[in-house]
Amino acid sequence: MRHQKWSTRLRVVSGAHLLVVLLVVACGSDVDGRVRGGAPGNTCPESLPSEPPCNPALADGPWAGAHRSSYAQGSSPLEGPRRGQRLDKQHVYVTGVPVVLGFTGQYADGGRAVWSSPVSSLATVVKLDAETLEILDEYVPREREPDAPPAPLGVSGAYSLVDVDDHFIVARGRAVEVFADEVPGDRRSRIGLVTRFTLPDALLCGAGDTIVGITMTYDGRIAVATARGVVATLPRQPAQMLPENVVAYAINDAASCDGGAATLEETSNSIAADESGGIYVVTSAAMYRFDWDGAALSLGWRAAYQAGSGQVGVRLGAGSGSTPTLMGTAPTDDRFVVFTDGQELMHLVLMWRDEVPADWEPIAEGRDRRIACEIPVTFGDDDATASLSEQSVLVRGYASIVVNNLLADPDAFAGQLPILQNLNSALAGGDPAQAPYGVERIDWNPVTRECEVVWANPAPSIPNAIPTMSERTGLIYAHGQRDGVWGLEAIDFDTGESAFFEPAPDQECATVLDYLPFLERAASREVIERLPHSCENSAYSAAEIGPDGSLYQGTWSGISRYRPR
Repeated sequence: MRHQKWSTRLRVVSGAHLLVVLLVVACGSDVDGRVRGGAPGNTCPESLPSEPPCNPALADGPWAGAHRSSYAQGSSPLEGPRRGQRLDKQHVYVTGVPVVLGFTGQYADGGRAVWSSPVSSLATVVKLDAETLEILDEYVPREREPDAPPAPLGVSGAYSLVDVDDHFIVARGRAVEVFADEVPGDRRSRIGLVTRFTLPDALLCGAGDTIVGITMTYDGRIAVATARGVVATLPRQPAQMLPENVVAYAINDAASCDGGAATLEETSNSIAADESGGIYVVTSAAMYRFDWDGAALSLGWRAAYQAGSGQVGVRLGAGSGSTPTLMGTAPTDDRFVVFTDGQELMHLVLMWRDEVPADWEPIAEGRDRRIACEIPVTFGDDDATASLSEQSVLVRGYASIVVNNLLADPDAFAGQLPILQNLNSALAGGDPAQAPYGVERIDWNPVTRECEVVWANPAPSIPNAIPTMSERTGLIYAHGQRDGVWGLEAIDFDTGESAFFEPAPDQECATVLDYLPFLERAASREVIERLPHSCENSAYSAAEIGPDGSLYQGTWSGISRYRPR
């Protein structure tokens, strides 16, 4: 692979065309021009050439699912904060880590709600007002349900989506849960549990299996993947969530599920879907495409990759640390599924997601012919022997952005329970002596048909946030740390240079320990007392571009927003 400096500009449209697109997205009008009032209305307005096809089953909002859309690119055509702007900053505390925020469409009064299922031992669901960030309601199952299920520990429940009916859908434990406004169309009403549908035991891989990833197919089915390699689709309509309407495919055989750990393929990330019925799942051994035709789920292809061997620092499991991201948005584009492989020196991998070109040769002896690119990520250090990212790859056009998550001492918390190791490793990212440094952009060149490093900046520290990018501003955003101070780090997409750093709205959070659930308090007290600014630690959460050019960032103790004046 060549590593020369090479860059291509994203395709653009005229300013007038772009303004129309943004106005339609912002207003959320229905086909007949009426403003939405809590009813379905995702009209899928015409989008930028580099924007993935709109999924009409998702909410008509700026960010409706994990990694924004079914393509899981994590980038946006909308406006974000710009250089030189004065930003109003706000932090709201919620119980747990809101890894993903989901925005609804517009209500009759023009407002929107923001939903999340923060990761905590309480399995809370929270709804906020998008304009004020006022917490409208928090739903704690054990406080509202006489027989609430236990909250699963780990990544299950972190990923969620908002559908076109403005239902908030989260896969937690072995169930798909659907929440909505208790008073339909009233975003200020209490949260109501519409249904909790538990997947039949016969479909799952052993007693310890739980749902990890979730996405929406383009025909409006919920697709999920479990930790032990079961992929399933089910209707998104609550009344149709019945055992007979679930279609599933098991990657692992019964013997593996019953204890054959040596052959068990596991999943620790979310999943993606495209408009052709493809559902993309990465396990600890291989990347998969499953084909959904509206009635049946079949294996499209399986391709092994050079998978990393296990949990290190913030890494949640063996193999890839990234949700599959889809690249190529037009029928004439080269079309790939993009991910990182979790090797000790991590590589960015692109696999052809449709038919492999007839003239394509394997990149190396022994590699699957479907692999189009396998390039080491060094973050500008030519002598690097190790690198790591636990984040989904940020994609726009043919560009991939990868952030470094490898602590200076990745074994600092080795020997702890996996969930405690992950939590303390994430919190340690706020320590300048431990924090990881480096961001890198790698592009696919459709002329040479190779991956090429465009730039690598070893200076920024984005320890564990999922980055985003605004095509309007040409900036990458995520929570980073500088000298132990957390804040919004903005990086130029074209050059890799730092554009600005805005300190977070709230820094001291040691007193929050008194309000945490017991498990989180016991697990994190030592690190919090040593690093008292950890309330703004991104803790695996996504940076998201919301309405009005605002940047939303989930943190260890809530949500921070940066809003241009």
